[in-house]
Amino acid sequence: MAVREDYRSMVPFARRWHVIAEIDLMRIVAEHAAIEHLCKRLESIADTLPERPSPGAVVIVTEELEELLGAHNSHEDQVLEAMFARDLPRLLTHSLLDHIHARHISCAVQAQDLSAALMAGAEGEHAVPAETLGYMLRCFFEGCRDAMAFEQLAILALAGNRLTDGARALMTERMAQTCRTV
Repeated sequence: MAVREDYRSMVPFARRWHVIAEIDLMRIVAEHAAIEHLCKRLESIADTLPERPSPGAVVIVTEELEELLGAHNSHEDQVLEAMFARDLPRLLTHSLLDHIHARHISCAVQAQDLSAALMAGAEGEHAVPAETLGYMLRCFFEGCRDAMAFEQLAILALAGNRLTDGARALMTERMAQTCRTV
């Protein structure tokens, strides 16, 4: 088992982080809510196919895909590694955080592919057929929702009794919201 070396610089921070409160999770929860909103917009695009979104709507969605996922993935990887750094050598912690990191990479690659497909438009030699675009959209937003549910469950499992009552309620409510749309 190869433990990532970058967590060592965060150990002093993690040693002070004995209790995890709502404030520690608010940015992750807010980013998940924003990603869920984006997934709903992408789902509405999929639902209206074969009609394509306007070029202006495509620009907005593709920029949001890039900005939101890029910022969220990097931030969440850092926060989770810092939050659970002292337990990172444990197989479960290491495995869950590695899986989350791999899902982040997968979602980022899918977002790039989806952006390119949307930007190609409905006509021309690079146009992606509506059926293929629909499949790409559904794979992306379902994958993002599954990844968020997994991340929330991982936080609940790894934090255990370190979560305050408020933090546990926040994560439980966010997970319920995510699973309602899955």
